[in-house]
Amino acid sequence: MISAAAADVTALKAFIDDNEDLERLETLLDQFNLFESLGLVRQEIRHSAFLRWLLDPRETHGLGDYWLRQFLRQVIKDREEISDDFLMLFDLDGWNLGQAEVRKEWRNIDVLILDDENKLVCAIENKVDSGESPGQLCRYRKIVEREFPGYKKSFVFLTIAGDAPSDDAYIPISYRVLVSTIDTALQKRQTQLNDEIKLFIQQYLDMVRRHIVEESEVQELCRRLYQNHRRALDLIFEHRPDLQTEVFQTIQKCIGSLAKSRGDLITEKSVKSHIRFLPKDMDIVPHQGSGEWTDSKRILLCEIVNSGGKVELQLALGPGSQQIREMVFDKAKTVTGAFGRPKSSKLGKKWNTFSLETWISPNEYEGMDVEELTQRINERMVAFLDDKGRKMAEALKELDFRSS
Repeated sequence: MISAAAADVTALKAFIDDNEDLERLETLLDQFNLFESLGLVRQEIRHSAFLRWLLDPRETHGLGDYWLRQFLRQVIKDREEISDDFLMLFDLDGWNLGQAEVRKEWRNIDVLILDDENKLVCAIENKVDSGESPGQLCRYRKIVEREFPGYKKSFVFLTIAGDAPSDDAYIPISYRVLVSTIDTALQKRQTQLNDEIKLFIQQYLDMVRRHIVEESEVQELCRRLYQNHRRALDLIFEHRPDLQTEVFQTIQKCIGSLAKSRGDLITEKSVKSHIRFLPKDMDIVPHQGSGEWTDSKRILLCEIVNSGGKVELQLALGPGSQQIREMVFDKAKTVTGAFGRPKSSKLGKKWNTFSLETWISPNEYEGMDVEELTQRINERMVAFLDDKGRKMAEALKELDFRSS
């Protein structure tokens, strides 16, 4: 009987060895794509920004109102209801849309097309990964109706699969239809576009086809790989390094390297959400702590908090001798320029923390590679040790712990 471990090894070998689907997937993903390299694949706001650029007749693509006209034709071509309020195909035939204005995030509407000359307004709500919020489409429609009375109106609900909108005034459009419309227009007018613009648009289309539209080749390959190699992929997923762990390991290496090279840094017991250390000059508080957060019984430690999608530096006053805790807390409150901002104005029974600095913001957390993260941590650590660390040490030296 084959053991579970042996079966796992067999599954992993089968996944790696002579796997045509895996090779094809790697080939697709290895092709350079500007949008993928910048991490914009699932960023809804970036898709809206591209759409706004494409539809604006005064933008740098150089084709005037051509893209805008083709998009509006696609949106309204199947509309059967004739109304003075809605934009119709015969309206477009005689209009010059060259003066249309295309806005992004006007009144929270993702894209708004406004042409005062032709009294045209079109609101586009774009959804990539998020869903429609309750009452959102109706609220936007009422804003447009109130702000632009007498204008021909069109409301578009753009989603990956062309989902039905909650408001019947909206026309559902899928990303597959959007890509097809852009691609058809690109082929018809490619001789009028410079090479940079053609490449830019083609890269966007490639990215959407690979990752966004239903039944893309990437999605089909992923499904087939999972069906054929489920055991191997489940094992890989189970043992994958999560981002918080990768950040933790990088920070630990940085601190360990600095402690070795500088000689003025003490490393302490850490977990992936809290990496603890102390400048040697600050290690003058008696070791009368309690609890399992530190092996040395230190009461005062610096912590790099790796949690909530960000990295912050704080000073932690942990459980232990209440007399010592009170002395340190009172001193820290009087030297806020060094000790930072206390999260509580009163001394706690076990814990008090002081916010010092944000080292990595939520916007940066996922996008940093190991090299960038290492450089950032090293720079912040050195700056802290040479500035606030020394100031805190000087303040602590003013305390008299002899009676404690």
